[in-house]
Amino acid sequence: MSAGLTLKQAEVLAFMREFFAENDQLPPAASLRTRFGWASDNAAATYLITLAKKGYIEHNAVGKYRFTRNTACAKSVAASTTP
Repeated sequence: MSAGLTLKQAEVLAFMREFFAENDQLPPAASLRTRFGWASDNAAATYLITLAKKGYIEHNAVGKYRFTRNTACAKSVAASTTP
């Protein structure tokens, strides 16, 4: 499990990394909701906000989430997505 994350947050982050590796973009809230069986997109939004507060993702110039570039998390994401 990644430092500073709950087990579920780490699972969400791992799914986001897998989705990114396959689709070259982060999953939309609806994909997170479907994958984890949540009743609404609000649960997904809560996890995204929490991951942003903890420094694992951030907003880009157009307001969409992306993996943070200047942290150890970004390096681990890059390592996990390179062939």
